[in-house]
Amino acid sequence: MRTRHGLVLPSLVMLWFAPGLASPAFAEAPVRPTAETSVSDWPPNFSRNVQGTGLPGVDGGHIFLWNRPQGFDPASTLRVDRHVPEGSGEATHTYKALWALGSSGPHNAGYEWTITGELHNRALASTGAQNVAVNGTIFKEANGLGPVGPSWAGNFNCVDTTDEADPVASCIGVEVDVSAQSPTTDSNRQRVGLQISTGGVPGAHTGYGILMGNLTGSITDRGISFQGEGVYGIGIDAAAARFTGVPILLAPGQTIGLDGTRDGGFSRSFGFDGRDLVYGTGSGPVFRVSDAGHIEVASVRESQSRPPRSSREPCTAGDHAWDEAYEYRCVATDRWKRALLSDW
Repeated sequence: MRTRHGLVLPSLVMLWFAPGLASPAFAEAPVRPTAETSVSDWPPNFSRNVQGTGLPGVDGGHIFLWNRPQGFDPASTLRVDRHVPEGSGEATHTYKALWALGSSGPHNAGYEWTITGELHNRALASTGAQNVAVNGTIFKEANGLGPVGPSWAGNFNCVDTTDEADPVASCIGVEVDVSAQSPTTDSNRQRVGLQISTGGVPGAHTGYGILMGNLTGSITDRGISFQGEGVYGIGIDAAAARFTGVPILLAPGQTIGLDGTRDGGFSRSFGFDGRDLVYGTGSGPVFRVSDAGHIEVASVRESQSRPPRSSREPCTAGDHAWDEAYEYRCVATDRWKRALLSDW
């Protein structure tokens, strides 16, 4: 069936629940229509305008599209083709190929999804198959005139305007749940919470794998946080990657907390203060190493003595050793000297 607004509905069954009807009505669409449907052929109680918006569409109740299992039609169950014509270039409004508008009331205790995609996948595994519940792809293409505008393959906004000082409900931009329903192990690493693949072709550069940024004055409490009582094998794994720079980059004055709690507290840290490499506790630095190699430490303990067997034992100037009777110092290549130790 082809609607007056260019929606092509292939071989399917369409169910609608119009206001005032006690039971759904059914209509079987022809397999390959050739003529456009006239206004009089619209289902009863259907409106061509989305209520309250004035935008062309279908309104009047629930609509359900079903691609029948018998005589399955491989074409899209619902496809919307919209091509914006050449215009003056002036900004007018956002063009929407498919727009779903919904709202929830303060006494609604249920869940509301504006758009839901669900796929029951029972297909055999294949290297060429992609069984996707929801897939959004945008092709950024040259126009031959100038720089192409920004593109988002997926754009999700969660804007908190409640002014609640300590909100009790989440405002989540993107939530990805991968639920393993059996306790079996996954040696192939196929259960992935979030996969980010960038580059496209060999030699192509992607600016950032993950980019996080705040407006001036705003604060993100956790850039990346691991929560819950579960056990993680490795927090951040860069072993299989090749970096042209460094895997982790810190600015002067930044540190790494070593014994953090769930609330973000810690008492031991390791970092660079702008001058020295520093290990410290809540009481302050306890170990420093300068760029010149100078070490500042509260105390030094050598757990193994390894004294030379002779003054010509192989060594490098500066090596040190000890035993119960002597302190040994390598003063030149393969040249040891010692000093006698005594009680007092």
